[in-house]
Amino acid sequence: MKLRRLFLLVSLLLLQGISSAEVILVPFNDDSVPTAYWPKPNSVATLIFLPGGDGSFGIASKTNPQPTWLLKTLSQSDGEKSIDLVFMDSKTSLGLKNGYLAPRFTNDHIERIKAVVNFYSQKKSQPIFLLGHSNGAISVAEFLNQTTVNQNSLSGVIFSGSRNETKVKGPLSLPVMVLHHKDDPNSWTSPANAQALFADLKVKNSASTELELVQGGFDEGNPSTSGRHMYAGAVDQAGHFVGAFILSHVK
Repeated sequence: MKLRRLFLLVSLLLLQGISSAEVILVPFNDDSVPTAYWPKPNSVATLIFLPGGDGSFGIASKTNPQPTWLLKTLSQSDGEKSIDLVFMDSKTSLGLKNGYLAPRFTNDHIERIKAVVNFYSQKKSQPIFLLGHSNGAISVAEFLNQTTVNQNSLSGVIFSGSRNETKVKGPLSLPVMVLHHKDDPNSWTSPANAQALFADLKVKNSASTELELVQGGFDEGNPSTSGRHMYAGAVDQAGHFVGAFILSHVK
């Protein structure tokens, strides 16, 4: 009986270890960038997620934050190779100001992304991928636009549910995936603009450029914060596309 209890306790601790996050405040000048880090056994790459909305979710104030949405799907995937997950938060709002997403274009924001990329690159010495969803896709584009040094620090990027104004200047030479719901009803993130982004990237990028359209799911509530824009009912499909893209581009 004691042996069985010990086995159950060890099993529980192992499960907690897999799902527990390490909240890390990445140093940045005299400040820090709050991140949540979920390491995985046998990981071969690290995915840094730049969220949409106002980009500020108070991750550092949560007790044992759990991966949600696409990150949850990726955290539950099984296989010989896995992916470490990072959620990059912001202490201040990166949302609309005077009808314009100005904070996403600032040098301060881009430098914070650079600090997080460099930190996790050194932490595990493995390929780094960036995924930006909705407003976060602008952050990814501006990170690439700032300098080729930023581009060279990455092994690939994913533009998910990208805002219509997402624009990459180019040229590029790294794997890129444009991920979008085929019937995204959000007027700020139209499928037509996502396909135009893909076509533009395919011309500018000398490396692999892929387009994956999520299908199915359902709509609910605000079309810019829920429903098919957020892959409701089809998040596992979107997560599969992300995982397959990353693992296919890890040497």
